[in-house]
Amino acid sequence: MGLTDWKDAIGNSATFFTVAMFLSGLEICSKFYRNKTTGDTSPMSFLVGMVMTFTWLLYGQLIGDTSLVRVNGSGFILQSFYTLLFCRYAVNRTNLLKKVFLACLVNLIIYWYTVHGEEVIQNIGLLGATMSVTYCGAPLASIGQVLRTKSADVLPFFLILMTVIVTGHWTLYGMILDDPFIKVPNFLGFFIAVFQLGLFFYFPVTSSKK
Repeated sequence: MGLTDWKDAIGNSATFFTVAMFLSGLEICSKFYRNKTTGDTSPMSFLVGMVMTFTWLLYGQLIGDTSLVRVNGSGFILQSFYTLLFCRYAVNRTNLLKKVFLACLVNLIIYWYTVHGEEVIQNIGLLGATMSVTYCGAPLASIGQVLRTKSADVLPFFLILMTVIVTGHWTLYGMILDDPFIKVPNFLGFFIAVFQLGLFFYFPVTSSKK
């Protein structure tokens, strides 16, 4: 039995864990609600997530892959919700709103390109691959804070843990489809997420922080 025989099983498993990963954002948002502020947490994971899921949603529609459409449609809705909640408790709301506007503008441009552009599948796939790697590395925007405080408290532990699991699944799925736009970025994302997970061992979360 080859990998192709596991296509549906791995696709469904990847979908399940990806949605679970997106839902892990609730853990981050619950911290915002408890503290009534986003503190030093970077919004990049949510903003990049909005653009990434929208891009992959369009790519899934272009190649007719149900798993990609289903998971990224759900992901886009969740990432948009998290971004709105981040705005509610943002320390610098004006600056954040500018970034949100830019993310929305990028999505509009991407959609316009899928309708009017050339070599759409290849270029949207390449963009999606780039966004996936960026998304996996988004928590590294807080690496300076981690090094200064010697604590990984500002990093989203469950989001990073789920990223390790999810990128492993999508790497296998990309191998089955023999789609480099799926397997290569997820392979890279897997190692980026493992590195971030390792920061929790080198810089343990201090018990005094919520």
